[in-house]
Amino acid sequence: MTSAARTVEDLARIRPELVALARCVSLTISVDHGFLRRARLRFLPRTTAGLEAELWFSALVEAADTRSLLLRPEVAEHLRTDLARTAPALLRDVRDFTAAEHARAPLVVRLYEELLWSGLHPADHADPEVARHAERVLRTVSGHDTSEDAADDTGRWALHYAHRLPRHLLDRDDVWRIQVASCERLGLDPPPDPAGRRARLTAQARGSVQRPMVVGVAARSDGIVLSRPPADDARTVLAQGTRHRVRIDALSPLSHAPDPVRLELLDGQSVQLSFTVVQRLGPEGNVRMTLSHPGVALDVAVCDFTGTSTEAAHCALLFGDGTIVLHGGDGRETGRLSVGAAGGLALSPDGSVVSYVRDGIRHHLPLRSDGAPWTDVPGPEPDRTVFRAVTDHTLEVRATSDGQVTATTWHDSRETSSWRPGRAPWRVTALAVTPPGADHPRVAVVGSDTTLIEFPLRGSPGPPPDWRRDTLLRFCADRVFATADGGWVVSGRGGPVELSTEDGRVYRVLPDLEPVAEAPNLPAWSRGCVLVETDPLLETPANLPDVVCLAVTLPEGSDGPALRMFAEHPRGVRLIVGVDVSGPAEQVLDTVVRLLDHGVDGLRLHGADDADAALLADIRHLVDGYDERLLLCASDPPGPRREAFHVVPASALVSALGFAVRSRSLPAGVFEAALDQLRSQISTTFGGRPRPYEWELGLPPALSPNAQLLAAAIVLSLPGCPVLPAVPLLTSARGAALHRLLTLRDHHLALSRGDCEVLDVGTPHVLAVARRYGDDEVLCLVNVAEMTPKTAVLPPGLLGGTVALQDPVDGSVVAVPERTSLSLHLAVRSVRWLRMLPR
Repeated sequence: MTSAARTVEDLARIRPELVALARCVSLTISVDHGFLRRARLRFLPRTTAGLEAELWFSALVEAADTRSLLLRPEVAEHLRTDLARTAPALLRDVRDFTAAEHARAPLVVRLYEELLWSGLHPADHADPEVARHAERVLRTVSGHDTSEDAADDTGRWALHYAHRLPRHLLDRDDVWRIQVASCERLGLDPPPDPAGRRARLTAQARGSVQRPMVVGVAARSDGIVLSRPPADDARTVLAQGTRHRVRIDALSPLSHAPDPVRLELLDGQSVQLSFTVVQRLGPEGNVRMTLSHPGVALDVAVCDFTGTSTEAAHCALLFGDGTIVLHGGDGRETGRLSVGAAGGLALSPDGSVVSYVRDGIRHHLPLRSDGAPWTDVPGPEPDRTVFRAVTDHTLEVRATSDGQVTATTWHDSRETSSWRPGRAPWRVTALAVTPPGADHPRVAVVGSDTTLIEFPLRGSPGPPPDWRRDTLLRFCADRVFATADGGWVVSGRGGPVELSTEDGRVYRVLPDLEPVAEAPNLPAWSRGCVLVETDPLLETPANLPDVVCLAVTLPEGSDGPALRMFAEHPRGVRLIVGVDVSGPAEQVLDTVVRLLDHGVDGLRLHGADDADAALLADIRHLVDGYDERLLLCASDPPGPRREAFHVVPASALVSALGFAVRSRSLPAGVFEAALDQLRSQISTTFGGRPRPYEWELGLPPALSPNAQLLAAAIVLSLPGCPVLPAVPLLTSARGAALHRLLTLRDHHLALSRGDCEVLDVGTPHVLAVARRYGDDEVLCLVNVAEMTPKTAVLPPGLLGGTVALQDPVDGSVVAVPERTSLSLHLAVRSVRWLRMLPR
């Protein structure tokens, strides 16, 4: 006999009316004053109101306040079971009474009461009603047809009452989905699942309440910063989540292990994630090993051991919690030492002993039991901008605060020579010198930048005195160590980061550290940005997800519709407003000032061809007076006037694109000639000398819907600022494809900012371009043929050092053979963007 049954039986012997009243209210979750009074009058009419008070303070009650009481769950279950066994007719009367009394009760209460009834009479065909109620609760928790606050309240009540249900009812899948959905809705972890359900069921329940949430992502020199709502300087990504919590996995492509870091971002919160990177370079600057750790390492130590044994280490990293992480020569982690170290990290020359300082005392920890003790005691923290070596003479290499590197030699305490190997363009944070006896003595310097600079040390054969080698790194380096083979080990922070969301979206984020060759005055947010032309009277940003910049034209004499769209600024949406400059100059300037004061992100000038040059200069001067504002020209101005704008139309390229797309139904020779002209125009437009402005790529006029979609895919594959109409994006079938391309372009710097190389892939009907920005490289293929699928053939060496092509949508990878061609199939009017993965 359970303790609940014993309590009920003991009380029934001395107060049977009290137990009888408790039985009559056991089919509900919560008992309020009115319900208790009406239950007593219905089923125990000869009793007095004192019986209600007696129940209120009895041992059968778990909790009570001035409004309601809760029976102990195990007591309520025993009362219901006993009622069903001994008085089934009364049970039905109690059930009908409860249902009638709670006809207007909250949906969660009615659902749980139906569950209690179905658990007592599973053959009473109550299950369909339970399923119907459960579906309604789940829809409410999911936020369908109700407000966010109401959905939150339903979730809270669902979790509040859930533990009062018997175990056999909690094991129902529909009840489990409600619990999981409620937890997800409120930003809580899912409840324990003793039934061991499939993960897919839990994922579906969580997904039912999730919505695309806007998260700001800002790449920093040491990592990334995520923000909700997006910070002003952040790019925006979409991640499935709720208004209370969004989960994103972050992984450094430089990592030694494929385990991502789970970030949970609450509303109104910013999260910073830093990565420490260590990279070993050969004498020629080639990468031999790279590893990355989440977090900021306080100290780094390296040695010349490059094996993979657990009894020695090539690299050691000290983190803020006092843990030392060891890595072998291949970058894999070989051990962790939780020793509470505070600094002074060092490795013995063979990597078998780790040295560190704790509580002001230096400790030496051997990694193998039979190793020789390391007797050298490292000195105080060295000045990493000074190198000194003593052989038959003394060599000192020093870097000053202005980046100047100076080398000095002494012999018998006398200075024999001094010279300047070179100057770095930044303050040097560390330098290193090749070991004595190196064939080509060199000094390497880093300065919290993405470049490792090497200068020669004269007095030996090798590179000429003015020789200098710059090695571009994928992170910001602040330390450098020399290796015995003439190479370097560089450590620092940052690097590329891949973000994965729960709905399968993958974003690649790189710090924008490349020097800007073209349009240096262009606002950073607008470089390569896609503009979507929309009518503020017909369409709203809510209809255009994944769009980050809207171009609108104001109705004459009214700027209200456009200004109402400023409400989307917190969602990361930029607003470009069209302005007609053909009117009186004073009126035009007043309009420009009013719009800039309202906070528009840019102006697109119409009628600039005939406008006075002084007026255009005044407008540009006004725009430059506001931070990060963009000035565009709606039509291609004469050459001298282009420099008044940040962005101007690439009319020749758009004309060539229109001719090529419209020629698809013409004889093959005409069509192929049109495509050759398009390729030539692409190379001409994006080649040559740098320009002070960026190209705008609009769609050619008078295209069919299919041709318009094809032209949009082509301009999205090219540099510059594409301008798309909103109508194709609002069309379900074609809009979904364009939204995918918009998302990929927005989160690959190679697509939005990279250079452009036209490739020959063996068929004139496939337009192929390679887009590159730093280490982010994407191959864009577009089948322009109207009726037939095509095959792109990539001969060996066409993609340089690329060893594989990865589909950024589904993550599938195709290996690139070294000595044979690779064939890629493209369906009719299809587009394939593939990441080029290096060795």
